[in-house]
Amino acid sequence: MLTVDRQIRELRAELEGCALTHRERTQALLELNALMARQTQMAAALAIRASERAAPD
Repeated sequence: MLTVDRQIRELRAELEGCALTHRERTQALLELNALMARQTQMAAALAIRASERAAPD
């Protein structure tokens, strides 16, 4: 998950601080959205596992 978080930060910085063509900006936004969706899925899976472990027997 750290790698995904790092990639998200890098893409945000790139979008904010770089002069990108329309195509490059679109591609970066698509990648950013995909990474954010992946991060959400991973967080949800982690929350499910944590709740399963916390559930009484």
